[in-house]
Amino acid sequence: MKILLTGASGHVVTLGLRGLAGRHDLRLTDLRPPGLLPKGAEFRACDLLKADDDTLSQLFSGIDAVIHGAYLHSSAQNDVYGLLPPQIDRFDTELENIRIAQRIYRHAYDAGVRRVVMVSSNHAADWYEHAQVHRRQRELVFPGDYPLSDNFYGWAKASYELLGFPYACGTFGRRMEIVSLRIGSPYPIDSARFATAMEAPQTSLPKPQGLAGFKRALGAFLSEGDCAELFRAAAEAPRIEGDHGVPWLVAYGISDNTRAFWSLQSAREKLGYAPTDDSEILYAEEISRMLVDNSQTGRLG
Repeated sequence: MKILLTGASGHVVTLGLRGLAGRHDLRLTDLRPPGLLPKGAEFRACDLLKADDDTLSQLFSGIDAVIHGAYLHSSAQNDVYGLLPPQIDRFDTELENIRIAQRIYRHAYDAGVRRVVMVSSNHAADWYEHAQVHRRQRELVFPGDYPLSDNFYGWAKASYELLGFPYACGTFGRRMEIVSLRIGSPYPIDSARFATAMEAPQTSLPKPQGLAGFKRALGAFLSEGDCAELFRAAAEAPRIEGDHGVPWLVAYGISDNTRAFWSLQSAREKLGYAPTDDSEILYAEEISRMLVDNSQTGRLG
């Protein structure tokens, strides 16, 4: 396949494209080139928000599938050391991210692209985690749960997902397959950071700190290898089968973690995603030190 990946210099896409390099013809785009361009891949610099339609049409020409990982960070609103603005002031940047997502969908549709894979986030439905999982009122969050977020970042990610539904159900003339990957935490777990963090009341922070935060990190972990496998599965699944015959699917993206609190059911069954890593094994020594040896105190989340 000829696959276009946006946000090619970003962390998640950098990890994910390893599952596609050498298997498909790749075209990468971002504001700047990635640190390492896979052999045979093509790079085209592009500002997806400001580029004219002709430029985008050329970018999408001949493409079979798109993986959209480009993202405008809210720190861009502040020109002082890249500091994040308060949550309530992040709406405008997230609205621009939604506009970019619409340009991706529309140009993919016009170019005859078969499938668009959106790099979404667990934050699209993070209210369940913040309000229920860590309070032990819920064990798992499922892809089919109504998307509820308590912040503009998650709201924008949920909007990406829902924005794709009209393109998938055929309203505009043809059905385009839409997959949204709710990425977990694709970063190594620094147990030392949690060992020194102060415990805080669960009502005051969206994510737990200290020992409870360490347990949360174990559940949300996505290894480099599994991120690559997730991208491969999302691109190569023979077909996308959503509810009611609409090729629109939401899938969580984490490793095969013992402490997972997001369901991988749709990723496994609909995409053929086969994660091989488990944070419980990869971080066994840290778990023993922090949870078994009682070197830390506090609620486990």
